[in-house]
Amino acid sequence: MQDKIILGLLLDGDKSSYDMKKSMESSTGFFYNSSQGSIQPALKKLIQNGHVLVTEERRGAIIKKIFSITEKGEKEFLSWASDPIALEKPRDPALVKMFFFNYVDDHRKLELVEAYLREIETVEATLKMIQQMNREKIGNNRELLNNPKWKSRLDTLEFGAEYYAFLKDWYGRYLKNIKEELER
Repeated sequence: MQDKIILGLLLDGDKSSYDMKKSMESSTGFFYNSSQGSIQPALKKLIQNGHVLVTEERRGAIIKKIFSITEKGEKEFLSWASDPIALEKPRDPALVKMFFFNYVDDHRKLELVEAYLREIETVEATLKMIQQMNREKIGNNRELLNNPKWKSRLDTLEFGAEYYAFLKDWYGRYLKNIKEELER
């Protein structure tokens, strides 16, 4: 998946690996985990497969590697993006922990769920901030409002915001149930 994300980001324009990481952090990073350690191997594979080219730019004493998508890479990405969407099982470590919560002390459960809720609220607030920034950037600009790239990204942000709102609501109720059990 990392290779597809990189190809998609490169369709927006050439980038350094640092620029890609930053782009991922404010976009796909909310629903697909990315790290600099996973970007480099994916880039290496993409270069070997002829999907990405690398050039070097000298900026003073610093040599920066800049990556660009090839025609072959664009075809690969568009083919993948056009494939049917496969429903996948959620891979959520929180759910796995909850499955075994019967082995955890009730007070510790409470602490863990409260901490998790704080993390959810932080991500939810960040997504809302990004949504607001995008709304301000687009404003009433009809060209941007009708641009398919902007539309798909705004739709994805909306999904993300609603997903984290669902998590916050669900875990809020779960926390309430734990507290009620402790009071009995």
